[in-house]
Amino acid sequence: MDHKSDTWTCIFSVLMFTALLAASVSSYAQPVVTLSGSLPSPQPVGTVVTWTATATDTDPGTIMYAFNVGPQGGTLALVRDFGPTNSFPSYPALQEGTYQVQVTARNNSTGKTGTAIQTIVAEAIASPATPVALSNTANPLVVFFSALPCSTGQSMLVAFKNASQTTSQLTPSKPCDGKSMNFYVAGMLASTKYTLTGVFLSAGKVVGFTKSVMYTTGSIPSSVHTPAISILSPAPAVAASEPILLHSYFGPYVQAATDLSGNVVWYYEPWDGEGGYLTRAQIGGYFWYIGNKSNDAYQQPLREFDVAGNTVLETNVGRINEQLVTAGQPALTAVNHELRTMGDGNIVMIGSTDGILGPDIQGGADILYNLLIVLNPGLQLVWSWNSVTCGNCATELPPTRAAILGETCTNTQVGCPPLTPQNTLANDWMHGNTAELAPDGSILMSLRHQDWLLKIDYNNGTGTGNILWRMGLDGDFTMIGDAGDTYPWFSHQHDAEWDFMGPYLSVFDNGNTRIKQNPGEHSRGQRLKVDEATMTVTLVDNYDLGVYSVAYGTAQMLVNQSGVMTGMHFDAGDINNNTNTQSQSYYPTGVLNMQSAATGYRSAQMHDMYSPYVGPN
Repeated sequence: MDHKSDTWTCIFSVLMFTALLAASVSSYAQPVVTLSGSLPSPQPVGTVVTWTATATDTDPGTIMYAFNVGPQGGTLALVRDFGPTNSFPSYPALQEGTYQVQVTARNNSTGKTGTAIQTIVAEAIASPATPVALSNTANPLVVFFSALPCSTGQSMLVAFKNASQTTSQLTPSKPCDGKSMNFYVAGMLASTKYTLTGVFLSAGKVVGFTKSVMYTTGSIPSSVHTPAISILSPAPAVAASEPILLHSYFGPYVQAATDLSGNVVWYYEPWDGEGGYLTRAQIGGYFWYIGNKSNDAYQQPLREFDVAGNTVLETNVGRINEQLVTAGQPALTAVNHELRTMGDGNIVMIGSTDGILGPDIQGGADILYNLLIVLNPGLQLVWSWNSVTCGNCATELPPTRAAILGETCTNTQVGCPPLTPQNTLANDWMHGNTAELAPDGSILMSLRHQDWLLKIDYNNGTGTGNILWRMGLDGDFTMIGDAGDTYPWFSHQHDAEWDFMGPYLSVFDNGNTRIKQNPGEHSRGQRLKVDEATMTVTLVDNYDLGVYSVAYGTAQMLVNQSGVMTGMHFDAGDINNNTNTQSQSYYPTGVLNMQSAATGYRSAQMHDMYSPYVGPN
């Protein structure tokens, strides 16, 4: 037999198959797509225009749409990655100019794409005749403030207050650049008159003011559901340095912010009615939101929005799965618990998936486990961590160490992600619920069902993913300063946050493991001092919250505008059989205790709607 001839015949056959396949792929038609806006051009700055794409394709397949926006002649930035929704309320232009909106339609079966672009002109509202102008937004508690250009080299912000306030709230400042200055003003009571004034700054000092204008907010529509709120213990005077409480409520209630007396000053109602929950507030008046879980991964949106409710960025679990599979990772069934922008500008989230890890691992059961996903600001995958396959996970996080209290999940269970289609019951091994960039560039992750906090080698995107330490009972640290507490360690914790640049950690200790051993005890709010050199943890504060929050919660150090610690904030999110949330803030001079008649995921006590508590993030 002529082996050389057989070899060439085989190569020729492969080449012919490849050529035929390429010809077949190239024979697919491109989708034909058009794009139209809900309003004609031009429009005043701040006007939301909804863009709708219409696509046709002679080839079968599901069409997905991605939207890019930017100034004409500049870079068009991806603002919504590929998903099934063909309409998009584009983030409004906040300064005058000519802008472009581009849609890309992709056939998921053929991979072929088609694009369409439309142009829209944004015109200034302020003019010499009206140097300061106000415009309503879709939210009656948020107003759009427009002013004439200010001097280059200066910056501007808006100060606003009502008749009963002694100090003004402030928006973030913006640099003066020769164009009109435009701001969303948020954090106001309903049906209340406010005075709004533009403030000019130079080198951080006030150098002038615009004309002051009056604005009366609207009433909250009856269709917007907020829970009944009661004050169990009023805030002491020192709490005034952080007078806003941001609440992440579960349905049927909207995400809302209140003053310290429980009066609503802001809310978020998704433009498309998408249910879900707010995860984190970001600097500047932006917020992350996880949409409802779905068996169709493309139907679970992950969204950043601003104080006016405008979508800034959006992707979905299906689009993330495309990138994960290309990177050699498994597809997710959901993103849950954590979604936030980190200090390095990237976006971190916790994903869940499930599978049988071995016949001898947890009895051969289907096992839910976690991935960390990091996207860049363009919504593209740049780093991922797999709790099963990371370099040292087999020894540091052995899959044979099952959930401490034996938790399981079914497909329809509250608080659980969907399972892969062939599975109906899974061991909920980890239940990761917090991920945060640490001061040294690592990621701090909370694994609720392991009673552990992990330090993971992220190294600002270049790390190995190895587990550097585990904190908690049976972990790598020794607890000191526990004053004889029989169970000083946290357990089934829901939130863990580095306090600014460390070495303190705030932890919400739900306490499930401890309370199972000691019935009748309560959840606790803890502040820990961490010494990584000696691998010790000092229990500095250990507040008995007086209630048992089974699954949700928040921990936060409170700091005034001068950077001085004033107290600690904790949120017990599911007490009294998931009918109430208690937001508690502890100060040397008293305790604020606000109760909401709703289940709360997290809360944040803030200086204003633009300045949340932020640690290393």
